Amino acid sequence: MLEIRVLGEFEVVRDSVAVTLPPSRKTRALLAYLALTQRKHRREELCQIFWEVPDDPRGALRWSLSKIRPFVDDPSYPRLVADRQTVELRTEGLDVDLFVAQACVGAEPAVTDDLRRAASFFRGPILADLDLSANSEFYTWLLGLREDARKLRSQILWGLTERLRATPHEALPFARELVRVDPYDETGWALLITTLASARRSGEVRQQYEAGLRALREVGGGSGPLLRAWRAAQASAATSADNGTIGAEPEVAGRPAQVAPTAPNTLAASAVRLSAVVLPFANLSNDPEQQHLVDGITGDLTTDLSRIPDMFVISRNTAFTYRNNRVGTKQIGRELGVRYVLEGEVQRSGSRIRVTAQLIDAENDAHLWAERFDGDAGDSFALQAEITNRIAVALDLELVDAAAARPVEHPGALDFILRGRAARLRPPSRENRAEQVLLFERALALDQNSVAAQSWLAIELAARALDSMTDTAAADIARAEKLAERASVASPRSALARFAKGQVLRAQHRYDGAIVEYETVISFNRNWAHAYSHLGWCKFMTGLIEELIPAQERAIRLSPRDPQIGLFYSRIGRAHLLQSGIDEAITWCEKACNATPAAAIFRSFLASGYALKGDIERAAAELAAARRLVGDNRYSSIAHLRTVESWGVPQIQDLVESTYFAGLRKAGVPETDWVARAIGGGPGPTRREGAGEASPRGETPVSGC
Repeated sequence: MLEIRVLGEFEVVRDSVAVTLPPSRKTRALLAYLALTQRKHRREELCQIFWEVPDDPRGALRWSLSKIRPFVDDPSYPRLVADRQTVELRTEGLDVDLFVAQACVGAEPAVTDDLRRAASFFRGPILADLDLSANSEFYTWLLGLREDARKLRSQILWGLTERLRATPHEALPFARELVRVDPYDETGWALLITTLASARRSGEVRQQYEAGLRALREVGGGSGPLLRAWRAAQASAATSADNGTIGAEPEVAGRPAQVAPTAPNTLAASAVRLSAVVLPFANLSNDPEQQHLVDGITGDLTTDLSRIPDMFVISRNTAFTYRNNRVGTKQIGRELGVRYVLEGEVQRSGSRIRVTAQLIDAENDAHLWAERFDGDAGDSFALQAEITNRIAVALDLELVDAAAARPVEHPGALDFILRGRAARLRPPSRENRAEQVLLFERALALDQNSVAAQSWLAIELAARALDSMTDTAAADIARAEKLAERASVASPRSALARFAKGQVLRAQHRYDGAIVEYETVISFNRNWAHAYSHLGWCKFMTGLIEELIPAQERAIRLSPRDPQIGLFYSRIGRAHLLQSGIDEAITWCEKACNATPAAAIFRSFLASGYALKGDIERAAAELAAARRLVGDNRYSSIAHLRTVESWGVPQIQDLVESTYFAGLRKAGVPETDWVARAIGGGPGPTRREGAGEASPRGETPVSGC
C-alpha cells in the first residue's frame, strides 16, 4: 500500500515504511503536485510551474520523473504515466492523507472516531518543507491549498470539541488546538473558554481569555462571543451573583459601543491583568470652546494606550458614558472589568495649557502615578499630540511595573512577560539582562505559541548581544532570529514582533532591513521611543549622519524618564564626537555613563572624548572601566577593536578612525596586540573562560526596547 502524506512535511510511505525521497525539493514538490491535483498535465505546463528557461526545463522534468517512478510504481501497476505530451499520477490504490481527512468530514453522519483519526493526520501546514516561494505559480497554488486545509482542520477540531462536550477534559486538547490553528476566529476562543469552564479549569480560563484578547485585537474582535463566554464562565464560577444577572459588556477600544454600563450591582468579570479605562478629562477652563481639545486628549490617550503590547483598553464611547457621572473608581473597575483608571483635567490660562493626569488602581483606589504637562496653546493639535504621546509612554512604564508587582499564586505566561518587562525598567547590566532572558524563557515555556513571549525573548537576546553583556552573542542572535521570524510570521501587524525583527537585523548589521522594520513599528505605534532611537542609529550607519541627533531628541521627548535613557544620551554624544564636537560629546557621554554605569561602550566613548580634550588621566580611568565591564579583550588594541565592531558605510568608518580611535590611542590603547605585549601593558580582561566564541562584529550600545 502506498501513502502520500502532505499535511506537514512531505512523506511517502510504502507498506508502513517511509521511503527515502530524492533530495531535490522541486522533484518532491512535483510529486506532491501530481498527487494533489489528480489529473493529467501537459509537460509545458509543468515546466513553466517548476523550472526557469535557463535551467533546461524539459530535461529537468525528465530527470525528476525518472527519480519519482521507482518508488510510486508497482511491478504490475505503473502509477506514473508519461508520454511526449502529458504526465499523470494515477491515484487508484493510493492514500493521500488530505483526501482521507476530507472523506472523514464529509461522511453522513460523521463518526467521532473518524474525526479523531482525521485530526491526527495534521502535522503542520501542507508541504511545510516545500514552499518554493521563488516559483510563483506553484507558491500561489500552495497558499490556496494551505488555507483550504486550515479551514478543514478547524472544522474537524470544532466538530470534535462539540461532540465531546459531555466530557470536557477529552474535548480540551481539540479546543486548544482550534485557537492555535485559527487565532483570529472569535467563536473558537469562545468555545475554548466554555470548554475550560465546563472542565472547571478556572485558572486557565483567565489566561486563555487574555491570550484571545491579544490575538483578536489585531482584527478588531474580542467584545462579542469571547467576552460573553468569559462572563458566563465567571458567572458559573461565582459562589453568588446578584439576582443571577450578568451586566452589559464593556466595549473595547477601536470597536463600536454595544450597551452602556448598567447598575452598580452588575456582576463584573475579574479584571484582565493589564487593563484600563481612560475617563473623560475634566475641562477646568471657563471656555466651552476648549472642550474639543479636552475630548481630543481623552480619545487620543485611549488609542495610544490600546497600542501598548498586552494592553486591554475600554473604548472611548463606553468611557464617555461616565462623563458627569459621580461614580467611584472601584465601581468603575467592577463594572468594566479593568484594573486601572486614568483620569485627568485640562486648564487654560492665557496662551498656556496645563494637563494633569493620574493613574488609579481600581481595586483599592490607590493613586499609582500622577504627572503634570504644560504647553503652548498656539497649535492645539500639536500640543494635543505631544501631551498624549508623553502620557502614553509614561503609563506604559508605570502600568507594567504595577501589574508585575501584583502577587499571583499560579503565574502564567503573561505574568512572566510582565515581570521580564518590569526588569527592563532597571538600567541594563549583565546580571539584569540574564534575569530578563530567564523570565521571558519561562513565559515561552508556558506558551510556546505566544507571539509576545517569542518577541520579548528575541528582543532581549539581541539586546544583550548588542550590549556585549553575554558570552554567547552569536548563539543569542541566531536564536533571536528564529524567534522573531516566528513571531512576525504569526502576527505580521504586531508592532512588538516587528520591533523584535528590527532588533535582530540591527544586531546582524543589516541596517537597511532594520530601518524598514522600525518604520513599520512607528506606523503601528507612534509612541515607541526606542524605535525612533534605533531608526536614527541605523540611518546614521548608512551614512545619514544628520538623522542621528534628531531621532534621539525625539526619543527623549517621548520618554524623558526612560530607564535606558543613557542610550539616547550616548548616541547624541557619539554624533558630536565623530563630528569633532568634543565638549558637547563629553557632556552627553558623561550623562550616558551616569544613567547606565554598566555600559562599556559608553565608557569607551567618554574615554576617547577626555583623551581628545587632553585629560589623559580621566581617559585612562574610563578606559579601564570599559575593559572591566565588557567581558572580552576588544579594547586590547585598535586592530582588535576593528575586528569586533562594525561602523557601517566607509564614510562613518573614516569618522570613527579620525575621532573615536584617535582618542582611544591617546587614552592608551595600542595599535596592535603585538605592541601591547611588547610594551608590557595588559590588554584588560580576556574573554571569560569557557565562552567559546567571539563577540559578533557590530555596534555595542545598550539597545533596550
